[in-house]
Amino acid sequence: MKGKKKYGKHRSKHTINFYSDKNRCHVWCESFLERKYALHCEFDESVVCYTTQPEYFSVFGKRYTPDFLVCYQSGHAEYVEVKHTSYMRDDFFQKHKHRKRSIYEMTKLDLILVSEQDFNGVESQNYELLNPYKQIDTTELLTDIKLFPKRLTFSKFEKAIEKLSGATKAHAWALVAKHHYRFDVFRPFDADSMLMRA
Repeated sequence: MKGKKKYGKHRSKHTINFYSDKNRCHVWCESFLERKYALHCEFDESVVCYTTQPEYFSVFGKRYTPDFLVCYQSGHAEYVEVKHTSYMRDDFFQKHKHRKRSIYEMTKLDLILVSEQDFNGVESQNYELLNPYKQIDTTELLTDIKLFPKRLTFSKFEKAIEKLSGATKAHAWALVAKHHYRFDVFRPFDADSMLMRA
């Protein structure tokens, strides 16, 4: 296991800057699929924190860097390789098998494989829609929303939030993004979405 290398601005791989509200910092993803995985980590309440390209390992004399290291509420942690299925050929699976075994021997942590098939399109779209609102501070509203109905549509929720002092529709979106109200993430999120207070 080696330390994470510091890259300058001439790094050869394409990188995507993604702000992680969960980590309170920017993280760098090397593909749009990696960014999608990071987005799902943001909304996965079992995830405490994660990092991209965390460190590199020497596997049979070749350097390998996992895409993510994810830490969970349970205390469990694991490395993640994010790869499109179009790149998953026999030689890739053979390499992955060696990497998985070597990393476990060195760290006692698993290396799991994630592809585009592990994401639900509607769920991802909902997270994209809500993610910009995660940075809005909703602390002062948490007492007030306890007086709201446990179940109501998002349109009614927006109207109720707007009646609170200093609150806007954006705060309604932020409260949903921060899981204070839940909805069926596998259905498109809109004004008619039914919310349930957490």
